[in-house]
Amino acid sequence: MAKVNIFNGTISGKLGQMVLVNGKTGVYVRSLPKTNDKKSEAQLRQRNKMQQANAFLKPLKEFLSIGFVERRPNQNPYQAATSALMRGAFVDNELDYSRARISEGSVCPPAKNSVSISDHVAIFRWDDNSADIDAKETDHAVILLYSPETGTVLWEIKKETRKDKYCLHLIGTQYIGIFHVYMAFVNRRHDRISNSNYLGIIELQKTITEEDFETS
Repeated sequence: MAKVNIFNGTISGKLGQMVLVNGKTGVYVRSLPKTNDKKSEAQLRQRNKMQQANAFLKPLKEFLSIGFVERRPNQNPYQAATSALMRGAFVDNELDYSRARISEGSVCPPAKNSVSISDHVAIFRWDDNSADIDAKETDHAVILLYSPETGTVLWEIKKETRKDKYCLHLIGTQYIGIFHVYMAFVNRRHDRISNSNYLGIIELQKTITEEDFETS
């Protein structure tokens, strides 16, 4: 849209992104100054982070009512999980799986825990820290394996408790690929849970069967 004024032989106004300016030697044209909308840039970054958070949480919906059972009364599980991610899981605007929490609560978290894989059996280990504040021998292990590539989530509240110091989790041979692994403790009534610990990555490989040998 153009708006040009002519008054006493002088011309001024705007033509699109150009401005007409009267100088000593006549009328000349210059570009409008570019504006740096920092607010818009911040909004774009926030939108990108929210998209990453939603992509991470969507496969976890079934689990979130357990993982965020201690959420505030005005939040649903998804909102509580989103808040936890946005608060502490991003580094340089990228979601860091090692910082992501799949549970958040007041129970004492696992101590010195780890995971290893033997064929399709995941072996979880931890120290018995039942003497610590907000820890009980009867707290049950909660394990979760998550593949962002396929959206596969495998989780279970195990019968093993804090005092048992280990548990096994059999994984179906149909599951292959890279999985991020998390662990927490939940109380017997499942109404209090710990913050989750990130245990790292395991890789599930295809199991060789007799059928594979027959078709090779």
